[in-house]
Amino acid sequence: MYSQQIKTFVQVAERGSLSKAAEDLFVTPASVMKQMNALEERLGLTLLKRTNHGIELTEAGKYIYQSAKQIMAESDAAVLHAQTIQRCEQKTIRIGSSFLNPGKVLTDLWNRVSPAPSEYRFKIIPYDDDHEQILSVVASLGKKMDFMVGAFNSRQMQNMSCFLELGRYKLCIAVPRNHHLALKNRLSLNDLHGEHLIVVKGGDTLYLDHFREIIKMTHPQIILEDAHYFYDMETFNTCEATGSLLLTLDAWADIHPALVTLPADWEFTVPYGLLYSPDISGDAAAFLEIVRKALHDPSYLNTSL
Repeated sequence: MYSQQIKTFVQVAERGSLSKAAEDLFVTPASVMKQMNALEERLGLTLLKRTNHGIELTEAGKYIYQSAKQIMAESDAAVLHAQTIQRCEQKTIRIGSSFLNPGKVLTDLWNRVSPAPSEYRFKIIPYDDDHEQILSVVASLGKKMDFMVGAFNSRQMQNMSCFLELGRYKLCIAVPRNHHLALKNRLSLNDLHGEHLIVVKGGDTLYLDHFREIIKMTHPQIILEDAHYFYDMETFNTCEATGSLLLTLDAWADIHPALVTLPADWEFTVPYGLLYSPDISGDAAAFLEIVRKALHDPSYLNTSL
């Protein structure tokens, strides 16, 4: 709210040297001198005088310096207060975030589709990837958080909430680093013959139930082992500890340091997206509508999804 010339003048006055002020402002002494000459010409005043000891202020310069300091302080305070007002006016969206399902997926998407500046701000609500507690987390949608983002394809979850698809993750295979298949760049179903493959237990996830049936029918040599309906970190630990393989997602490639995630010769994918309360309303509902329109109208997008 004040000019760069005023800021430079105050720096010169306080440092008593053009060169020292230039160092503080990361410009050249010539640039500082040019600004001071322009300021004096604009004001019609002589503000500085050279002495054997450096730069001193004239009487007019001393008065302008004191006034400028006050103006700068008041201006900075005004901007800070205005920023506080704006933050209060912004609408807060609460996003659930865990290690397996980070809220960053949604915030990254929003940064690509949102107007700038955005009227929305995000509050990240952490939760644990605990297969015994995850349904209670879903039940908190609309109360403790507005959205969760991830591959939530469970019938149990979707009976408790609504789902907006954002994209699809590829099904991959996680392999312990000391497993002989870890040296491969890509796996085929034949590579899995005789191997124990940990998969989400059947009966709750349409896409993975279909995968299980295809494997049983076409490759019965693959030994399927049931995990819980919902993965947590213990699922990945079990894979590493037992030497089994794990059906996983490309989004989880770096979840466990002792596992290698490899693509496979199939086209199986699962949708990922937003879970939200069936009773969504207010700011969260308006936010959801912007995201929904962005997904269906490319003109909303700054870059492709």
